[in-house]
Amino acid sequence: MSVKRKWGVVIALAALIGVSAYFYAFRVMADEVVVYAVTEQGEQVQGSKRVFTDKETVKTFTYAARFANKQPGKVDIAAPDYRFYLNDKKYNLWLSESYRKGTLMKLPNSGTIYTIGEKTANKLKKILGVGK
Repeated sequence: MSVKRKWGVVIALAALIGVSAYFYAFRVMADEVVVYAVTEQGEQVQGSKRVFTDKETVKTFTYAARFANKQPGKVDIAAPDYRFYLNDKKYNLWLSESYRKGTLMKLPNSGTIYTIGEKTANKLKKILGVGK
């Protein structure tokens, strides 16, 4: 096999791996997201259940959880504004009109928080009607 051909095979394999990794990272496994408002005591508000099944909304919540940035240290934080469920995973969510970014906690690990980027936080705020 010539050197040119070997490099062609290597480049083709690298491209295939890159495309596969891209699709793996950006996949959306959930069919729905279930969101509840949360009381100051951390309990789900009765009657606040909202179920979203449209792909864009499910994708927004999925990406918020998947691409949030882990913050160092342990936290002691007030009750969340929302709790949401994607498949069998549960998350606490803090969104505020006065803060550009959002905060996420992946339960049951209640000592670690993650920061949601401004763009995704704005999408979540629009979906949930924060600031209206």
